Amino acid sequence: MDARMKRSFNDIQLKHIGRIFGHMVRLRATVGAVLIVALAGSALLDPQPWRLAWMGTLVVCALSFFVYELRRFNREQFTARTVPTNLLFGVVFLHCLIVGTGGLASPLLPLVIVLAFVGAIGLPRARHVKVFLAEMSALSLLSVGQLGGWLPGLPLSFLGSPPRAMLIAVAVLMLLLLVLVNALGVIIRKTFDDMLIEALAQRDELLATHRTYTRALEALSGEIAHELKNPLATVKGLTQLMVREAGRAQPAERLEVLSTEVVRMQGILEEFLNYSRPLVPLSVSSVDLAALCDEALVLHEGLAAERGIRLERVGTGPVNAVCDSRKVKQVVMNLLHNAIEASSQGGRVTVDVGGTSLGEARVSIQDEGPGLPREVAGRVFDAGVTTKAKGSGLGLTVARALARQHGGEVTLENGAGGGCIAKLVLPRELPADTLRPVPAREVAHAG
Repeated sequence: MDARMKRSFNDIQLKHIGRIFGHMVRLRATVGAVLIVALAGSALLDPQPWRLAWMGTLVVCALSFFVYELRRFNREQFTARTVPTNLLFGVVFLHCLIVGTGGLASPLLPLVIVLAFVGAIGLPRARHVKVFLAEMSALSLLSVGQLGGWLPGLPLSFLGSPPRAMLIAVAVLMLLLLVLVNALGVIIRKTFDDMLIEALAQRDELLATHRTYTRALEALSGEIAHELKNPLATVKGLTQLMVREAGRAQPAERLEVLSTEVVRMQGILEEFLNYSRPLVPLSVSSVDLAALCDEALVLHEGLAAERGIRLERVGTGPVNAVCDSRKVKQVVMNLLHNAIEASSQGGRVTVDVGGTSLGEARVSIQDEGPGLPREVAGRVFDAGVTTKAKGSGLGLTVARALARQHGGEVTLENGAGGGCIAKLVLPRELPADTLRPVPAREVAHAG
């Protein structure tokens, strides 16, 4: 646990324990004071001089401490030392009350277990050890003193004097219960501490992801503004020319340029929107990836023909996976489009559909282009990173986000014989946690 998380951990604990302690201090100063006086009054039923003096002194000390702690709490509020101090006082005061009301035969003896449990779950390990040692020492001294005959006359006369064997059994049982209750309290305390630490770690991770996502959006906003500036200037210039030449010529070529630039701006904005909004929940069904890839190939035949690229599909038989066909098709289309654009004139793009050794579904798309440049190979999935002259650098980021929403993965690597191999791997069955919305920012920096 780093220093920042430790501070948050301690602050949260102090806040909630302090709220509980504040209620306890006020309750103790009112109801507790009445109970202490009533308990001390019971000593009048067994009017031994030492008992009257002992209980009277305890009443004075207890009421003084209660009033002091209430005033101190109202003045200074809660501090890290407040609980240990009060628990140590509680251990000493409770055992003094037990001595005055019968020792091992006191009806207050079970309260030792209650106080021990409160200390075990309310104190961190270092401070709890001190309180636990104080509890064991106080109970051991009381047992040895009473059983050894050094503290005669402890039992209350109106309750009778229990046999020695019973007192020995009570002493052994209380010591064992004290150990067990402290161990149980420590386990419960550790469980809640671990839960709080895990929650804080998740919070910090989400905050870090949010900061990263914000920085990425800030950078992309600047890049998109720059990307849109040039086509907008082109549109503006061509529009002005068309206005001036409207009566003299058919501006067919300029209209074509305008259309191209508008489509380019639309594509940039669509990719930015896909990146900036969360991925919507999946709509899943059993999908044949081979048939899906065949559809993608048909849709790209025109683009491939323009560039003189030959498309080839290998692999036989259906390859089924439970997935969102629309989103997986978007991933395949993106990877296939990139492969065609990366290929040189007369090249070939191969789409291979099959399975992995782990039983997953796999789609591999290999081109015969120059491959990934070394300077961007490790950052190709980062938002804004692209090798295209007019690319936005968001297509692969969104593709990986969609694949990971399915519990799958998208990877890019250079082939042994040249070119680049893009692989989409999907599980045959979706993991249980993939049917929820997943922010695209969660994968923005995974490359």
